[in-house]
Amino acid sequence: MTDYHFKKFLDQVTPLENFDDEIPPEAPNYADLVYWAATPDQEAQQFFIPDDSFKVNKKGNPVDVFYIHPTGFYEKKWNSNMDRKRSAFERTEIMLGNQASVFNESCNIYAPEYRQATYFSFFDKNKNGIKALDLAYSDIENAFDYFIEHFNDDKPFIIAGHSQGALHTHRLIKQRIENSSLQKRFICAYAIGYMIPEKSFNDLFPTIKKSESNIDTNCLVTWSTVVEGFQRSREKTPFWTPAGWTAEPMYQKIVSTNPFSWTNDSDWHISSINKSIINKSKDYNFTDQISTEHTGAKKSIGLTRIQDFSAAVNVDSGLVETKGPLIDNIKKMKFFSGDLHSFDMMLFWGTLRQNVKDRIKNFH
Repeated sequence: MTDYHFKKFLDQVTPLENFDDEIPPEAPNYADLVYWAATPDQEAQQFFIPDDSFKVNKKGNPVDVFYIHPTGFYEKKWNSNMDRKRSAFERTEIMLGNQASVFNESCNIYAPEYRQATYFSFFDKNKNGIKALDLAYSDIENAFDYFIEHFNDDKPFIIAGHSQGALHTHRLIKQRIENSSLQKRFICAYAIGYMIPEKSFNDLFPTIKKSESNIDTNCLVTWSTVVEGFQRSREKTPFWTPAGWTAEPMYQKIVSTNPFSWTNDSDWHISSINKSIINKSKDYNFTDQISTEHTGAKKSIGLTRIQDFSAAVNVDSGLVETKGPLIDNIKKMKFFSGDLHSFDMMLFWGTLRQNVKDRIKNFH
């Protein structure tokens, strides 16, 4: 998408009022399962697999995952009202299928629906966006507290989030896990697709380490994916710290792990076990960010026709760069810019699925 077309798109999704002038949606009550997009007892998209060669264990696993979905709300309000008839919830379902499904062999999956901040929040310059993100985070914290008290039953757990979900994951670790009794049961966090400046990591998480191998625990695993040579043009993005919100430059070294090697070096790596996936539906346009009504279209996930590609952590930016036949095929998509943000987990679905098993096995 060109800068011109992207600006036009932002104009279409800019909220009509300031945050303080809106009446916020009613807060979710997590004692009511309608506010959970996924639990082990709800038959939904978190149990998708590409084919029958993959095993699913829906419940009874010794480990839980608390999954925080990314932004799927593009309407002209600051926060979603979680209406299941709206397209925002349909996008939540899609993310359960192409992201949360990596955990469906190893973990009991819990995913709250929440008053997610609208997409424009990340581009707002008048503090409305961070207020919307604060409101969204309050739901995540309440859902996590309910999860721990009523669902978890003292089991080891993983936190996982992508994009907006990763941003909330950073804050949740800091405010609910680090230096608490829960840290003893904390296997790791997969906080994918949202930057953590390398300069800030040790100050933010002094007792939680950056992942440096496939079996590290009590750690944070993160990456952001692009094609080889791509640089993100956006200047700054909101970033939460215990001292308050900041606007961090996008071009700086970020914390990153290569999800093919699970190392932090800058070498190119390939994987013999990875399975990249795609969303599938003959009746749904996965690139549509303007529609507002749930389509009800039947969806699934499948393996990409082409699988081959390699990945390396850029030594200067920390972005995970990719190249190869599968990436060349993705480049043919209409309006493709070189940013693989939407594919952060789908590209590495197979290695991530295996890595969840590896970290659980190594957890003591």
